[in-house]
Amino acid sequence: MKKNSFFWFTGILFILLLIINTQYFKGNRSFLGVSYSNPYTINSDRSATVLSTLVLPGETVTNGDTLITLYSPELELDIEKLRKTNLLTESEIEEKSELLESELALFESEKEQRQQEINAEIKLLSQRLNLQQKLSGNEINSVEINQTNEIQLQIESLQQQLSLELLAIDIRVNDVTQEHIFDISQIRARQELATQELVWKERMLNNLTRIAQTDGVVERVYVKPLEQVDSYTPLLSINPRHPTSVLGYLVGQKDRDRQIGDTVTVRSSQESSLISTGVITGFGSVVALPVILQNSSSITTFGLEIYVQIPEKNPLPVGEKVIIE
Repeated sequence: MKKNSFFWFTGILFILLLIINTQYFKGNRSFLGVSYSNPYTINSDRSATVLSTLVLPGETVTNGDTLITLYSPELELDIEKLRKTNLLTESEIEEKSELLESELALFESEKEQRQQEINAEIKLLSQRLNLQQKLSGNEINSVEINQTNEIQLQIESLQQQLSLELLAIDIRVNDVTQEHIFDISQIRARQELATQELVWKERMLNNLTRIAQTDGVVERVYVKPLEQVDSYTPLLSINPRHPTSVLGYLVGQKDRDRQIGDTVTVRSSQESSLISTGVITGFGSVVALPVILQNSSSITTFGLEIYVQIPEKNPLPVGEKVIIE
């Protein structure tokens, strides 16, 4: 009886161990890795003089901190010239507008003068016509009829002349106005180009003050105050405070079914609350694991490299052992 009880107990224990193994170990697909950050280098956009370096290697900086200030006399001279060019073109536009107003006023004055002169002549002829009609009374001979017709023809001729002269002045007004519009459009085009160049160079001037693009630690400073630098000269490099990628290692043959594009969870091995998501972006070679991941100093462990990209904003520290799940 006791012997049967022992076999039953052993069988139940075996089944329990099998269930525990299935539930908690068979599905465990995690592997180890190390978090990394890629330092970024800040360069000069153009030839300039270093005015001051405001940080030192090893110093912690935050996004927006001023790092280095530069000075470019050539750039400031170009900006000043462009500003003066814009002022001159604006003055030129004002002068041309005033000149147009003067010319239009002269045309208007000429129209009024010709209207007064011709209307005065028409008025005199009309008075002669009325006077002649009063003197003739009811008796109208052929001579008077001819004179009357001649005066009426003169009046009509003057009216046509006035109309033609006013039309000619309006044509001249239109020609001068169109010429003015064309000239102003040309000046505006030059002004717009100068303004665009001015905005671009003012942006370059602002960029002479180099600022931190993210939180991090200054790795190296390559220049010193009063040093002359050329375009694209490296000024300093910064290590981001948080990692941008993880390099994991698949040891043995397990989890070799991982695919590029798979989503994984990256967790700090020291502080489980520090966690981030990631995406597998590629695979490397079978290499020796970094020292931080080796279980023994006497036996070297090898693993397949697996590259994981993580978001820039994450709580993980740089260079730490992580668990990838």
